Amino acid sequence: MMKSKNIILITLLLFAFFVNSCDKVNAPFVEEYDYCFGNKKVLIEDYTGHGCVNCPGAAVLAHKLKEDFCDRVVIIGVHAGFFAKPNFENNPIFSADFTTEAGNAWDTFFGNSSLGNPNGLIDRVKSATGYVLYPQSWETVASPLLLEPAQATITISNDFNSDTKELSTLVKTEFLEDLTSKYMVIVCITQDNIIAPQKNNNEEIGPTPVDSNYVHNHVLRGSLNGAWGEYLSGNGVVAMGVKYEKTYTKTFPEDWVPKDCHVVAFVYNEETKTVVQVEELAVLE
Repeated sequence: MMKSKNIILITLLLFAFFVNSCDKVNAPFVEEYDYCFGNKKVLIEDYTGHGCVNCPGAAVLAHKLKEDFCDRVVIIGVHAGFFAKPNFENNPIFSADFTTEAGNAWDTFFGNSSLGNPNGLIDRVKSATGYVLYPQSWETVASPLLLEPAQATITISNDFNSDTKELSTLVKTEFLEDLTSKYMVIVCITQDNIIAPQKNNNEEIGPTPVDSNYVHNHVLRGSLNGAWGEYLSGNGVVAMGVKYEKTYTKTFPEDWVPKDCHVVAFVYNEETKTVVQVEELAVLE
């Protein structure tokens, strides 16, 4: 009997010790995620312009998120609106014109430049206040999206003829679950390493107030199938397991540098505009 009482007493003392120990653990508890696992990618559309002094900081943030999220972020730098005007403030140093028909159409629809740059869209997700998000919110919105399973996969295959400067790109989409609504695909070209003057107010990023040798990356060069793309199927309705594919061609203008260009394809819900998957591939591997 005495032995049994001792066992009970020891058990109670150990329990009390662990309870007290747990009380000493500081809250809150931070849950960490490994973003290198998962098949969902997120689209960041960075609305910018060479006359926007805070836009270089937003570009740095977008690139950091791409790294932090294990390259599961695709960035499109959309030059549109007042700050992207050629000869901004009648200054010929800003003669470059990085605006595009697609970028202008998106800017008008989503209202980015009317709210003041820099800002952007994350998978074109709409919140209670609209689609547009300022840079300080990008990580908060993108992070949970990357934890979701992908609803579709996109595969891009590029063939570039260096003699004719013609690109042929095959885009294949397959849905991993049955979805309602109608779905569309947009196929774009972006370009890195474009050196052109940029207003800047952050000395840690580059010269101020103008960085004459600023390197513009992820610059939207245009869409291969219109500003809003096209239905994946004849009527936009899709089915799980069916492979939807189409080939697009584009002859590159002289100022497009193939080795610095990427094909970006993203699939979205026509009604909500929400992007369900995005992918990119260098024109030249």
